[in-house]
Amino acid sequence: MSASRKKKKGTARYDDLLAGCERGSDMQKRVRSIKARGFSGSGKTHFGLTYFAHMAEDKDPAESLMCIIDCDFEGQRELITRDNICPPSLRPRILRKVCTSPEEVNDYARAFIHAMREHAEQYPDGNRVILMENEGAFYLQCRDKYSLDVHGMTEGELLLDRQREAVASGKKTLPTYEEGQMHAYKVINKMFSDPFYRLKLACNDIGFDFISTVLLREYTENYGTPQAKKEVKAQGRPDLTDPLFDWIVDFEVRQRTKGGNLDTQHLAVVRKSRECKPFRLQDPSQERFWKAVERQG
Repeated sequence: MSASRKKKKGTARYDDLLAGCERGSDMQKRVRSIKARGFSGSGKTHFGLTYFAHMAEDKDPAESLMCIIDCDFEGQRELITRDNICPPSLRPRILRKVCTSPEEVNDYARAFIHAMREHAEQYPDGNRVILMENEGAFYLQCRDKYSLDVHGMTEGELLLDRQREAVASGKKTLPTYEEGQMHAYKVINKMFSDPFYRLKLACNDIGFDFISTVLLREYTENYGTPQAKKEVKAQGRPDLTDPLFDWIVDFEVRQRTKGGNLDTQHLAVVRKSRECKPFRLQDPSQERFWKAVERQG
């Protein structure tokens, strides 16, 4: 092949690569990636469902599509049946799949991305949301999957087995993974992070909003010592997933007895946002939340 033909072929390849780039004008349609964190019952799923309904206002129901990957079996069914959360006209526009393994999560992430792409072709200005429930439960699925594939038992069973080995050999404890923690968690973390990367890339490419829920848990650091203190930690692997999200919003619920009645207060705390400054909001309905975003923008 002559030098000129090689150059032409190389140039054609660069032209193809450049044609696949986004332009600033392509980014005018805003898509959001939101991580909703909180303790059980704090309003994470409620926010995801009402977000979908809020963005569907003034649209024909066919113009909206929501897909839910459910890894924790908690609460969507009951919330979806409430008219003040999800209008009856939108219920047929919601697809939900309970996934009990990383293989299922990957398969349905791809299937839902395909559904979003087809919907975007038909309704370019439509309302589309993928909701991932929840990060911590999925991470445990990945750890169990690795443990079953390599050791033939779940991680919990493996921990008990290793503890029995430690006692029999006169040791206090043994590492969970005898092949090495570094090797094991490299595999687990890739298995876990792949769907998140895939969904985030598709979110920007196709044009849908990506919401992920995360449970917070409270634990005591340095338990039993004078330095003991309570800490709150997000389940899953926030160090891997937090950078993928443009928003991180914490949801809180506070209750107190007042005059013989139980007074409940809901709070939303925006920790990270590319649209506005961080803020705290009491009783965060969708309308009040996005008005606050405008004020803080």
